[in-house]
Amino acid sequence: MSVIKVMICDDHPLISEGLQKFITEREKMEIVAIAASKAELMENLKKSVADVLLLDINLPDGHGIEICSLVKQEYPDIKIIGLSNFGEQNVILQMVNSGASGYLVKSTPVSEIESAIREVSRGGVFFGPEAQLAMSSFYRNKDDVPPLTKREKEVLDHLSKGLTSAEIGEKMFVSSQTVDSHRKSLMKKFKVNKTVNLIDKAKELNIIL
Repeated sequence: MSVIKVMICDDHPLISEGLQKFITEREKMEIVAIAASKAELMENLKKSVADVLLLDINLPDGHGIEICSLVKQEYPDIKIIGLSNFGEQNVILQMVNSGASGYLVKSTPVSEIESAIREVSRGGVFFGPEAQLAMSSFYRNKDDVPPLTKREKEVLDHLSKGLTSAEIGEKMFVSSQTVDSHRKSLMKKFKVNKTVNLIDKAKELNIIL
């Protein structure tokens, strides 16, 4: 078995130092870099090759969901495990949708961290007990989620941020009429007649934050 190269991104020194000490003591694992911010992480990724990234969800200059998506776009082979103080269903689901292979609450036993790193490095997935509970709750309600196209998901995300049809059209390089058409389709699928109800329903079903 080759050595698993691990990168840590967490703005709490005690967490980073604890993870570093634990991981370096494990067989066939090594730390290649430690970052405390999104900016530092992106610089480290340019200089060091990593198999697994332990990514804090809340960083001073970015949210883990957006960072996870960015890292997977630029470095698709890296496996990402989200780290958080809480097992929030919305965040876990969006991390998975952004390409994460695992999710752990920071209070998890260190033995699970080792198991998670080894599992995702092999191409598997690993979720701690809190994340598993959140995921099982979601899948029990999955039948309530209507099928959405990629464009509809984009429009829904922009609507949740309060953008107008014209502003969304500019971002998606389509006309405002096309955006309105997607909006009407979304409202029909979610069985609502107002945009605010559409957003509330999508949040309730954990499709958006």
